[in-house]
Order: sequence, then structure tokens, then C-alpha cells
Amino acid sequence: MPTTLDIDTLRALVAIVALKSFSRAAEQLGRSQSAISLQIARLEAVVGHPLLERARGHVLGPTLKGAELVAHAREMIALNERAVAAMRQPASERRIRLGVPADFLERDFASAFGEIRSRFPKAQLSVRTDLSARLAEDLDHGRLDLAFYKRAPSNADDAAIAFEPMAWFGKAPASRRDGNAVPLVAFAEGCAYRGEALRSLRLVGREWTIACEARSLSALVGAVEAGLGYAALPVRLGERKSLRHAADLVDLPQLNAVELTLGIARGCNLPFARAIGGIIAERCALA
Repeated sequence: MPTTLDIDTLRALVAIVALKSFSRAAEQLGRSQSAISLQIARLEAVVGHPLLERARGHVLGPTLKGAELVAHAREMIALNERAVAAMRQPASERRIRLGVPADFLERDFASAFGEIRSRFPKAQLSVRTDLSARLAEDLDHGRLDLAFYKRAPSNADDAAIAFEPMAWFGKAPASRRDGNAVPLVAFAEGCAYRGEALRSLRLVGREWTIACEARSLSALVGAVEAGLGYAALPVRLGERKSLRHAADLVDLPQLNAVELTLGIARGCNLPFARAIGGIIAERCALA
């Protein structure tokens, strides 16, 4: 009898590898942790290989065979979504209102948007960028159908799809480095990066001042490069912008990772919405 791989079990495997946690994968998929564990055990029995590296109850990552299966799993999940979407006709021509952080547009959003148009030519997107707190609020109040937003790690119902390790970037002028107050370059209130920067400084009792409040990522990068102050940014984002790590220049507190969440409005039954969110997550959030 031919072996069949279950799509839901493959989704569980992909989620565990992305989040490095059985419990968070269970939250994201709306299942119990024991059910997820049983799925993976059965999958390993079917394929005949261990799929996850574990140590003291923690998931370290996939095994070599696990990584190979994850690659196939992502293709199978995407094909399944395309097949389901192809069988469904749009209920209306209403646009899907999408909210994303501004830095998404400077990742691989063009590629994601091209794939969306290719897979779902009838889908219409209306995209808005804003601070994470506003995006989450607009999603809760029905002003957005789909939104990516960032926050401090939590156990909220809308589970995380990824975590972004944070670091300090910048080199303030010597005249500013000797002072007690840390000069910050940040987005406005409501930004998860700013929130994590202030949390870490308050935790160690450091004074701070907003040296520059930027309205865009390009403005923030320019202010950091000009030496106006230090910025707390995801490691990959800061390095992609060729910003200098501040760890070796000044004593700044450790930063926690920021949680990235994909939210879908309650009662949203617009065609393709969840699949579109998955495409953007793969190209802009998990890349």
C-alpha cells in the first residue's frame, strides 16, 4: 500500500521547525501539544527517520532528513493551498485590506506580490504600512482583513509565526557617548522595536533620550549612519542595511527577540486571504 503524507502533519512539522517549539506550534495551529507530538511521532514512523534534533526538551532544529522533508512539505502545502483556492470562486470583488510594517516593503515584498498575482489573479490587494500597534488595533476593529505586526513575546491567541533576534546598531558622537542618557533613534510610539529598546534600558536603570524619531526605515537608517544615536533593530535588518553593531562601542543592555504575528480579522471569509498571508510570510517574514 503506498505511503501517504498527511498535509496537517506536514504543517505541524514546518511550524515546529520555524518556531523551534512544540508548544508554540500547537498554539499557532490550534491543537494541543500532545496531539502535535503524536503527529510527529507517527510521521517519523512513516518515513523511518528522526526529523528533529532535540536536547532537554528543546527543539534545536531539523535533522538532515528532517530538513529535506521540510522542503518537500512546504511545496506540498503550497500546492494544496493553490488547489483549494482554484476550486473556490470569489464571493465578491471586494479588496483584501492588508497591513504590514514598513520594513516589509524593503524585504522581498515585490517577489511576494508577484507570486500572489500569479497564483490568484482575481485577488485584489489594498496595502497599508503603519506601526505595529496601529495595525493590530485596526485588525481588531475590522479596518483590516489581514495584518502582520510585531510585539513583545506573549501567549496571546494569535500565535507567533517567527521571532526576530534584536541588536543595537549605531555609533553616536564622542560628545554624546560620555553622557548618562542613551541617545535613541526610533520610530514613533507603537513600534515594537522602540518598545523593546525602552524596556531593556528601564530594566537596567539607564536614562535615555529620543535623539531622532523617524517616520520611515530609510530615515531611521540615515539618522543612525549620521551618528545621531543608537537604534534597536532586528539583527538581519540592521546587517542588511550595513549598519554597524554597537555592542563593541558602548555598554547597552541585552535585547529580547520581537515576536512577529500574522493576524486575520474575525469572521474574515475573503477568498485567498490565508494563502496570501502564507506567501508574504515566507518571502518577507521567514526568509
